[in-house]
Parts: sequence; structure tokens; C-alpha cells
Amino acid sequence: MEEALKQEKVLVSGCESSVWLVLNCDNGHWDIQADSDARIVRGLIAIVLAAFNGKTSQQIAEFDLPHYFEQLNLINHLSPSRGNGLQAIVATIRERAMSEL
Repeated sequence: MEEALKQEKVLVSGCESSVWLVLNCDNGHWDIQADSDARIVRGLIAIVLAAFNGKTSQQIAEFDLPHYFEQLNLINHLSPSRGNGLQAIVATIRERAMSEL
């Protein structure tokens, strides 16, 4: 993510680390850019973006994220605060996508 995009207005609320999230819908498909000041959170962001980037709002709404995380055995390896931060990122993406339905 370009430094110029890392503005306070795109910070995700509910994350212990700073997370910037920029979502744009073009021709019905979402282009999502994100970054964090924490390396582990950057990795979590990559996993979320792999699931959601390029999808439509409907696909994002229907995507079985708990099953995806379960397949990766991800949640078992996260501290409660990292898990909460991950959920805040996902919720922000889904809320924005649902606003376009």
C-alpha cells in the first residue's frame, strides 16, 4: 500500500496494531488494499485479501470465512487480541461490501 493512502480515515477500528484498509468497487468487483505496522498482521491481511480481493459483494457475503480459517488452522494460532483484530478487518470489509448490495 502506498504511504499516501495510509490516512487516519482508513484506519480499522478494533485492531491493536494500526491497520489501514482501502476498498474500491470497480465494475462490481472489489479491489482491496491494506497494510499494517505489524508484520504478523500483514500476513493475516494477505490471507484475508486472498479470500476477498476481486470478488463481488455477493461473493464476499456468501464466503464461508470460518471454514476457510478452519482449513488453514489459523484461529488456533492467534492470541485473543490478534483474533479480535482479524475479525475487525473482516467486519470492515463485509460492512462495506454489504453497503453495495
